[in-house]
Amino acid sequence: MGNTLGFNLITLSWTQHWGGILQGWSTNLTAGISPTSDEPSQYFQNKVVHQLRQLPSVPTVDARKETDVMIDGSITRWISLFDRKVIFAGGGFSVGTIYQQGFLRGGIRRLQITPSVWRSEKWGDINVRASVLGRISYQDNGAVLHAVRSTAGLVQPAIAFGQYRTTETGETIPTWEIELALMWDSGIFVNTTGQSQKQFAWSLAASAGPVRFETWNDSMGHLSERDYGPSYGVALTVDVLRAWNIMQDFRMKPATVPPAAS
Repeated sequence: MGNTLGFNLITLSWTQHWGGILQGWSTNLTAGISPTSDEPSQYFQNKVVHQLRQLPSVPTVDARKETDVMIDGSITRWISLFDRKVIFAGGGFSVGTIYQQGFLRGGIRRLQITPSVWRSEKWGDINVRASVLGRISYQDNGAVLHAVRSTAGLVQPAIAFGQYRTTETGETIPTWEIELALMWDSGIFVNTTGQSQKQFAWSLAASAGPVRFETWNDSMGHLSERDYGPSYGVALTVDVLRAWNIMQDFRMKPATVPPAAS
């Protein structure tokens, strides 16, 4: 890539877990708009992460300053294991100004691998969970990326510690969670000779209630002696419907009635 791209995507996403004859199926539609610029990602990468890890700064080259748009859609089939939906397979698409993509994916999400150390009927059980994702995709160029690899593959294992409750339909919802993931990606970006830029990266996420914060980077010490980009990102996600339900629950709690005077 000959220039610096900083995507500041603001997205709105809707996920529907279907019932009836479509029980076990989920669909998602996400739309995002990005005031593309090298800030604030350059600041967090060079002034925060790289200073903490004593890594050299990543230079900025001909930074793009435009507005970009992406729309993603997917369909997923969930399979229950021990009355919990943990096995999944599906596919989807991404279209927009950045690039075009179709993909297939499958894996395991939040499979409990240790006994629970504490249980709560309201908040759930505290334990360790494992996840793994495999993904293959086909890419085509967009207005932003003009030289992408036609096919790519990705593998991402993850381990998480948190408190989880299971809904009546088998969905696992974390009350709070800390999750660490590693990723190997064959890469969608190619160099001047047409070879793909393989990626090794880590991701760290923390969630509490409806809020989830995640950061990722391709600086992995001795496993990956590189950090040249495209490499760094952060995401802050808020489950708006869950946050609304929490506020409604607080509003519906009856006020304490003082005892009547005798």
